[in-house]
Amino acid sequence: MKKKVLVGFEIETGEKVFLNPDHLLVTGVTQYSGKTTCLESLINRLGVKAIAFRTKLGEKSFIQGTIIPPFFKDKSDWQFIQGLLEATIGEKLKGWDRSKIIQLSKGTNSLLEFKKRVDDTLLNEKLRGFDKDILINLQAYLELVLPKLQTTQFSKELDLVEGVNIIDLERFSRDVEVQSLVIRSVIEEVFHKYKNTIVILPEAPKFLPQKRGNPCKVIVEQFIREGATDNKLLWVDSQDMASTDKIPLKQISTWILGYQSEINEVKHTISQIPLPQSKKPKPDDIMTLKLGEFYVCTRDFVKKVYVMPFWLDENKAKKVAMGKIKVSELDAPETLTPFKVAMKQPEKVTEQPSIDFTETSKRFNKELIEARQDFFNKIGDIQDQINKIASELFNLKNQPKQEINEEELISKVLQKLPTQSNSSVTSVSVDEEALISKVLARVPSGAKVYEVAPLEKIKKDFLEEAKNHILGEISKLDDEEKKMLKFIESQGKGCSQTMLIDKCLKLSATSGGNRNKVSKKTANMKGLLVIDKDKNAIVYPKLKDFIKSYLGTHEATEQEIENVYSHIIMEMLQ
Repeated sequence: MKKKVLVGFEIETGEKVFLNPDHLLVTGVTQYSGKTTCLESLINRLGVKAIAFRTKLGEKSFIQGTIIPPFFKDKSDWQFIQGLLEATIGEKLKGWDRSKIIQLSKGTNSLLEFKKRVDDTLLNEKLRGFDKDILINLQAYLELVLPKLQTTQFSKELDLVEGVNIIDLERFSRDVEVQSLVIRSVIEEVFHKYKNTIVILPEAPKFLPQKRGNPCKVIVEQFIREGATDNKLLWVDSQDMASTDKIPLKQISTWILGYQSEINEVKHTISQIPLPQSKKPKPDDIMTLKLGEFYVCTRDFVKKVYVMPFWLDENKAKKVAMGKIKVSELDAPETLTPFKVAMKQPEKVTEQPSIDFTETSKRFNKELIEARQDFFNKIGDIQDQINKIASELFNLKNQPKQEINEEELISKVLQKLPTQSNSSVTSVSVDEEALISKVLARVPSGAKVYEVAPLEKIKKDFLEEAKNHILGEISKLDDEEKKMLKFIESQGKGCSQTMLIDKCLKLSATSGGNRNKVSKKTANMKGLLVIDKDKNAIVYPKLKDFIKSYLGTHEATEQEIENVYSHIIMEMLQ
């Protein structure tokens, strides 16, 4: 890696400004400061491998680069699990807590295996207090991220190409937890296997939050402390500093500070500039910085600099710094979605004359962003339609079958037959049995033909009354009781009061009022025989057994019992 890299030109004097590559932080208001262009230009002039992440839907960043597949390494060692747990509870684990995590993770090889072990441990009725709360937090976190991790095709190898490698995480724009796990895996892989590589961490307040945990925190701290010896550098992109964890920031020696508009963030920016109070910039100086203008702070100097974009020549960049050319007068290219994708290199072909596609690219970029947003919207619409169709299919499946009275059908057919006394019709011999057989053969095969005997009809009437009684009993539950019943049935196992309060009703499990309320509601549900409850207040699913015992006396079939159960779950408890 180069010893020095050109940053740009000092404002007013036009002198070149260089810095030694190191861990650095770039701050400024998005779209008005030029953070991404600054990072991209420095990487371009350094000529090294770099990794950038696209985390927001329709994000505009990095004109030049190669898209590589998202990389994630599934693991369940106790250090990794500790990072997940600290992310969920928002605080560091103590040594005693860590020992529990070590015991649980021992012998597991994946998050799925660890999740099963957590589930089994939570079934232990002797588990109490903080230990139980820890596992409930972990269980909830894993139930959130595991389905998304298992349905995504991740790369098992982090194969970097020269230049900027872009990992697109837009599909997880609403899932910070999944983005954090992928970014952690990438940083850890670079730390252990690569040299002369820069990792660009976007949205620092999201992945290095000040007052909360995140799986990225531990590996970022290790990367900053030890990575620079092999020229493994972390470049942090942050719109602000107030919400970013200060522990990793203390290890960063190069700060590139851009435009801020919020007064508190302006004060944070000024406080980070290592100058005597009398020589520090004033708030107006920060709030009037133009696009591409930054205060560059290193161990050696502090200068106000116009960062030269990689697409601009030095002569024009110098004139911008000296005020001879306005930034608005520059013909800057539009930010485009990267058009390279990592793949096997094709055979070399004869070079063709270059063609200027600037205008076409601008239009393509706009249409692509619109198409991407439309795609995600339509995915949501399709999911809604699938749910609606599933509900209609259920109702259609459970409609009563068409019944055909064979005796009535035969009677009406015989009434249409000509009689021998009718003088206007030729007398014929009719084989009634053959005729009946032909009529019945024309009855649609999908319809069930049977004769309802009096005793069978009585049984069916009683069965219908039993169904209505069950539905009437369930309808007596209030909305929270229905929600708890559905939750208990979905778990298929014993559920504690804490689990019902925290995971089902989303209330505070430490509130005595909430516990009293849930205790009363579960007692009411037990009285209706739809759940069971032991002396430790653990509740168990019993709805299907209740339906089976009630309908069984009327000789209900397994299918009829299942239909009633499904109807209650899908209709009454939504």
